[in-house]
Amino acid sequence: MTVAVVLCLFVADGGPRSAAAIANITVALVDMRDRAFALEIVNVYDDPDRALLNRVLVTPTLLAPASAQRLVGDLSEAAQLRYFLQGLPAA
Repeated sequence: MTVAVVLCLFVADGGPRSAAAIANITVALVDMRDRAFALEIVNVYDDPDRALLNRVLVTPTLLAPASAQRLVGDLSEAAQLRYFLQGLPAA
């Protein structure tokens, strides 16, 4: 049984940088189908307490809760995003 690496993408409503981050992480995860990822998208306007609990002060922020690693921005630099995802420990 493969356990997925859990990722949380914190976004701010339908802002352009948040929309770009969602599109970019979606493409990256399809490209990395050799690993199992579970992506949860958290709108900070709907769940501000969760953002504060996870110390998310800027959106978009991609968080890997199990390793406390994070990547901030619209995730448009594909090489940086791939490096981040490859470096995450398997769950």
